[in-house]
Amino acid sequence: MGLSFFNFSAQKNYQDNDYFRPGLLKASATITPGRMLQNQANSIYINGFLEYVVDSKYSFRGEIFQFIDAKYSADSRFRNPNYMNRVYFGGFRHFGKKNFKITTGAQMGVLMVYYDYFAIEKQFYVAPSFALKVGADYYVWDYFHFFANLTYVNSKIRGTYYGTQKMDELLFSAGLGFQLNTINRKKNRETNTPNF
Repeated sequence: MGLSFFNFSAQKNYQDNDYFRPGLLKASATITPGRMLQNQANSIYINGFLEYVVDSKYSFRGEIFQFIDAKYSADSRFRNPNYMNRVYFGGFRHFGKKNFKITTGAQMGVLMVYYDYFAIEKQFYVAPSFALKVGADYYVWDYFHFFANLTYVNSKIRGTYYGTQKMDELLFSAGLGFQLNTINRKKNRETNTPNF
């Protein structure tokens, strides 16, 4: 009887057209523009993430930002890194009903830079970093959703030729995300059509 009640409650809370639910595995990759706040430059990254929804309100997410290029100003000190990568992992809170969600989250991670401008010789820097994110997701089908995120990343590189360098940025990403529900639904359930 207890098991029957649990199954009834699960079916009541999550209808077939509710695409956001526990067990959802999400992923995407997109081009992400950014603004280097102290360096007065506009940056471009490739951003990819993998996220797992643990219940109706919370998820865990791993994320990477791979630096591609930047447009620098006359005031920019930091120019043309040989390599720069940001990696983060953290938790997210989801607000909203059914398939439209507002998300907020915090992530800890590292900034990795290989650069020959801060020092006389080329040097590899690793610095702790954190990210704060706010975004919106709209789930339209079993297998994909649309998303838009704004991320603030904070980090400092220490021990350079010019002293400590702040590497804060604002990053914007948007696009098409893909998902797969890892918890089986009823066997006789038919696949829904996209809900635009």
